[in-house]
Amino acid sequence: MSTALHGLGSSLPPPADEPEDAHLFLSASIERRGSAVVIHVRGEVDAYTLPTWRRLLSEAVASVTATGPLVVETSGLLFMACRSLVVLADESERCRRRGIRLSVVGSWSVVTRVVTVIELDALLPVYASVEDALAESVPDGRPHVAGRCNAVAPVRHRSEPSA
Repeated sequence: MSTALHGLGSSLPPPADEPEDAHLFLSASIERRGSAVVIHVRGEVDAYTLPTWRRLLSEAVASVTATGPLVVETSGLLFMACRSLVVLADESERCRRRGIRLSVVGSWSVVTRVVTVIELDALLPVYASVEDALAESVPDGRPHVAGRCNAVAPVRHRSEPSA
């Protein structure tokens, strides 16, 4: 499988709300694996770099073919604000409308918990590795059900009978 790495963020001028030095705090590169696109992000995603985060994601999505998946690999991030996950979920929704499957690779315990707590797990499946995300499987062998992360047991409603 051939791969190619390309930097992101240099082809377009930054939007008006993006700080000039944001690239010092957040950067990304893109890797092609067949029809799949993997964006490797590094740095911090916070209120200061949020416009850069949006732009990098938009550029990555624009590079995906209609049938290929997009994997956002976050192991290079030192900080990721909850708002950045909401932006990622919004981008995932736009991707789904185009037939693109967006998934996230990150620390299984941290990213998955935050995604689950803020109830974005249906839009943002989280995997432990890029290979797992591309294979659309969960590392521990459990099935990935309806786009939901399986790190936390599902909450049963009072009206549901217990198993």
